[in-house]
Amino acid sequence: MTTRLSDYALIGNAHAAALVNTSGAIAWCCLPDFDSPGIFSAILDKARGGHFSISPIGKYSSAQRYLPDTNVVETVFETAAGKARLLDAFVAQTEEEKKRNLFPDHELMRVVEGISETVNFKLEYVPRTYYGKNTPHLEDRQNFGVHFVWKEHIYTLLSTLPPEQLTVEATGKATASFSLHPGERVLFSFSHSNQSPAILPELKTTGWARMQRTISFWKNWIGKCTYAGLYKEEVRRSALVLKLLTYAPSGAIIAAPTTSLPEKPGGERNWDYRYCWLRDASFTVRALLKLGFEEETHAYMNWIMHATRLTRPRLQVVYSVFGHASLPEQTLDWLKGYADSSPVRVGNGADQQFQLDVYGEVLDAVYAYSPLVKKLDRDARKFVIGLGKIICETWDKPDNGIWEVRSSAVQHTHSMVMAWVGLDRLIKLTEKYTWHDAPLDKFRKVAASIKYKVEQFGYNSALNSYTHELEGNTLDASLLTLSLVGYCEPTSARMVATTKLIQERLTENKLLYRYLNLDDGLEGKEGSFGICNFWLIENLARSGKLEEAMALFENIVKCASPTGLLSEEIDPASHALWGNYPQGFTHIGLINAAYAINEVYQQTPKPYAYL
Repeated sequence: MTTRLSDYALIGNAHAAALVNTSGAIAWCCLPDFDSPGIFSAILDKARGGHFSISPIGKYSSAQRYLPDTNVVETVFETAAGKARLLDAFVAQTEEEKKRNLFPDHELMRVVEGISETVNFKLEYVPRTYYGKNTPHLEDRQNFGVHFVWKEHIYTLLSTLPPEQLTVEATGKATASFSLHPGERVLFSFSHSNQSPAILPELKTTGWARMQRTISFWKNWIGKCTYAGLYKEEVRRSALVLKLLTYAPSGAIIAAPTTSLPEKPGGERNWDYRYCWLRDASFTVRALLKLGFEEETHAYMNWIMHATRLTRPRLQVVYSVFGHASLPEQTLDWLKGYADSSPVRVGNGADQQFQLDVYGEVLDAVYAYSPLVKKLDRDARKFVIGLGKIICETWDKPDNGIWEVRSSAVQHTHSMVMAWVGLDRLIKLTEKYTWHDAPLDKFRKVAASIKYKVEQFGYNSALNSYTHELEGNTLDASLLTLSLVGYCEPTSARMVATTKLIQERLTENKLLYRYLNLDDGLEGKEGSFGICNFWLIENLARSGKLEEAMALFENIVKCASPTGLLSEEIDPASHALWGNYPQGFTHIGLINAAYAINEVYQQTPKPYAYL
């Protein structure tokens, strides 16, 4: 039986991540980076993918949560004989601690503690390199752990158990059995180094202290969050998720830590989301600034400036955390896929698409960021002005749109609106910084032409709604962003009518699809799209329907996992989570929607603004 996505929690260290389920199994972990090949990939093929599990022997029940204000996962097991808990985390250190200590590149620590009576445990350590394709040779080095090498990478499993208690098999598997009484503790450390000899973390005397420091690290980080309004706990958990999706060395924020978790069981809508989409830039900066995370905002904007250098003046849809522009898509045909949903893909073909909207989203992000910057340097100024010139050249060309449809390109209304947004923000930036080399007259003229075309051809008078494409008659939930990016007011007649019709036609069981009955080049139907629900909620809150907005917010929050995580999509019938998990874009939507509700609730609504 397939483990539900809601039974997984995410751990990480802002370099890499892992998913641990309520059975105590790490079923997904890629090292050393988010988009590295999986070492534990059982979530995509239970038999072949590899896993690292610690669970009671025999029957048990379990419950999972994050320790408050941390990214440390606690799984409590209860058997007929007793109770114990498992703590899971990637060790986190401050920059000062990193300077003082020799440390492996990554350490995933697992701590098992007895709570009551006696609980018997079993351990299975089954690493598999390159997404389960290869079985590594495990070398038992006794007190120095179980060791294997793949390419330049060195992986070591250490334990506070006596070495003879661990059995290493020739099949690439290590097992152990052990018992815990109340107050007893056993530690396991899975570490990675890319240098030889590998640095092995000391475990028996200092391991527990590292777990304690990791708990303190996360509490100190979330303590910087300035949000104190409605749905505070949900917002703070979403902020902690975004931190786990941040690649610290570059400041990039990935869409999700997983690949090929299907949007519908058995379907082909399975994509690799371990990359960074520029379409997320505007709403990401908005969320980070509202929460008070200026350091993360600086890092994220610096990554955008760096990553786009190779493709300037044009923007690509998606980049790697390192700023690589080429992400060739391939399938891993030896894996069955989550819930037998194939193909399993790595890489992403969206790197070859043209999406006009990304120019507006990046310029909107720069504008949102500008209050933190007294002056943009010459290179940054040249970059943003260049984006405006590209918009002027391409605004009336068909594109693949925000949803990256793999059928034919069309003139998407949302894309054209974002082109207008880009020029609007660029005009404001030019005026703010008194740039003399920006063709302001041209920008104003093209912006006016875009708005005229959207109002003339992107609005269907018979439907009384904006439409998916120019001169079209279908709906698309991305139209809900028109008011959120300042193109129009949420209370304007056309926006109110559009919101009403989208809600009527795209809603099932109080959850919103991004579109229906549109040819996107793929077979099958998908679930409700997470962030679209939050866009609807923002519009309702800001157009006088606060109670309805709060009810919908609370409805979708109930769909989250017990640990507060949301995926890309939700099944409207069962409320099951589908798609890559957890999804940063969905949690960004939650943050912004909660902020909008709180502003209206506190009777302090602000016009379109970031600060």
